[in-house]
Amino acid sequence: MRPDTTRRRTGPAALLTVFATAALALILAFAGGTPANASSSPSPSPNASAAQSIQVWIRKASDRSNVSGVKVTVSSGSFSQTVTTGDDGKSLVGLPGGGTYKVQLDEKSVPEGAGSVPNGLNPRQVVVSEGNQAVPAYFILVAAGAGTTPTPGATSGSSTAGDSDAGPSASPFELVVPRIVTGLIFGLLLALASIGVSLIYGTTGLNNFAHGELVTFGALMGYVFSAVLGLPGIVAIIAATVLGGAFGYLQDLGLWKPLRKRGVALVPLMIVSIGLSLALRYIFQFIFGPDQLVLPADNRAALILGPVRLRSTDIISAIICIVLLLLVAFVLLRTRIGKATRAVSDNRSLAAASGIDVEKVIRTVWVGAGALAGLAGVLIGYYQSLRWDTGASILLLIFAAVTLGGFGTAFGALVGSLVIGVITDVSTVFIPNNLKYVAALVVLILILLVRPQGILGKASRIG
Repeated sequence: MRPDTTRRRTGPAALLTVFATAALALILAFAGGTPANASSSPSPSPNASAAQSIQVWIRKASDRSNVSGVKVTVSSGSFSQTVTTGDDGKSLVGLPGGGTYKVQLDEKSVPEGAGSVPNGLNPRQVVVSEGNQAVPAYFILVAAGAGTTPTPGATSGSSTAGDSDAGPSASPFELVVPRIVTGLIFGLLLALASIGVSLIYGTTGLNNFAHGELVTFGALMGYVFSAVLGLPGIVAIIAATVLGGAFGYLQDLGLWKPLRKRGVALVPLMIVSIGLSLALRYIFQFIFGPDQLVLPADNRAALILGPVRLRSTDIISAIICIVLLLLVAFVLLRTRIGKATRAVSDNRSLAAASGIDVEKVIRTVWVGAGALAGLAGVLIGYYQSLRWDTGASILLLIFAAVTLGGFGTAFGALVGSLVIGVITDVSTVFIPNNLKYVAALVVLILILLVRPQGILGKASRIG
């Protein structure tokens, strides 16, 4: 009679509670999503929802502070758009298409005492490919008589943590070390999302292409609670984590568990996950709109160590990631449910024969994967701006990290994520920003040629 008791405990009452919570969050988002851009968000142009855009960013070289109220004109051919930087020194300019654009700062609009653009760096030429979002156009204001060297471009859409005000004469140390630090932070964020993918694959064999939408869901829930409802950031982070876990539970309960009981093969399941990904993605776009959203945060540098400058959100995100990853390791290695999860991943049939409730393990994995993805989403939202397709944009990196570390191993996903994060950020020092994902995939291919099972994966016998 125990199975019936379990069903009653997770029956209609609990299910309705979860549905009501998620529905309330979405209703609040839809009703209050219009005042989306808080005062800290960049000032978008009227066509900032275009498929490609330039992000203008103006800072002072003296203290790295942002400069607001500066007019900048972006033009190419018949297109011309003038914008004004917001409180964070940024403004996003939507573009009609790819091409080369002239970005010119109106020096008369620069506040007195903020400095001026070095000779030869105004206007700037920015090349934008089709589909490129937030291509950086940085202006560093220097005092009279200061150098005229330009600032190296930062990763598109990334945090300010790795920006360096050093010019081409900067040493390799000053260029590479900040990227290593930001790459490690991004790798930790990627690991939170990747562990869920790896555990789901290990326990069910499913490559879940809708996992990116779990990340997006967490980011958007964090946005609802912090930017729309005005609650503290810690409340937004906790809410995104809890709702992410509930969303993962509902996905398994309403979709994946029935399909498993029907005996649907893995390839059809994978196709279903692709369809679910597309459906959720455009539901998010319908509710929250196509524009970039910004979580309220203090973007000033909180920790400066040589060329490395970290914001408070970067430091807090890294600490949260490390604590959660250690907690996941403890659960997998020291608890009964963790040992059961590893047993199901190793051999599902043998685990079931030994008395392990496989369905309970899978349900727990889905809840944990959703919670970790939701947490990763809201932290990525603090690390960079977010959109309705934030999770989809990093899905390739998530799968690359899981593949590199070894499919089905949580610790492999962690190692693979750190490698991918560092390579992605460091590569922008040597190659154009638009090719940073290519560098990560090239390294992935090279490592798999040497170790096909991944860094921590187990070699399998064929034939």
